[in-house]
Amino acid sequence: MQLHREAIIDAATTLLNTYGLADVTMRRVASSLGVAPGALYWHIANKQALIAALAEDIIAPVAGSTLEEISLHLRELLLARRDGAEVAIAGLSQPDSQAWDHLVAQFSSATCPDFDAAARKAAALSAVHLVLGATLLEQSQRQLLETTGGTTAADYRADLVRGVRIINAGLQHSEAD
Repeated sequence: MQLHREAIIDAATTLLNTYGLADVTMRRVASSLGVAPGALYWHIANKQALIAALAEDIIAPVAGSTLEEISLHLRELLLARRDGAEVAIAGLSQPDSQAWDHLVAQFSSATCPDFDAAARKAAALSAVHLVLGATLLEQSQRQLLETTGGTTAADYRADLVRGVRIINAGLQHSEAD
């Protein structure tokens, strides 16, 4: 088998979806591919780079023409992967993350173009932070409930929509001043 970056990311994604982020190690990825761990480092510098690549893979399809649409789409993408929000936060928090810059730019472009760039970026940052944090909490609570057999009355999607609408209202109010 010819080892390449995409095969490594695919193997890591399979491990992530099956076992969760804690079990995605370079050694385990290598084992799943039938190669020595050292072979991975020709393509992926370290575990942090692997997590960043997983994060990029998770968020790459995000799209939406409004702040609400793009926020809900990002939430769906994060929920589609086990520990998706945790992976995204870990990957996007790395210094000089181009994926972070791209995500913020996409969210900024989904805000009303009538507002100045600084206000749009502030709204975008607020929305991205809201989606990442709310989805991380949602995934953590759902995993706990699966383990304990508990239930919740939380309406995570509706809570997120309300939060995004408040951000939009704040943006419009700040521009009216």
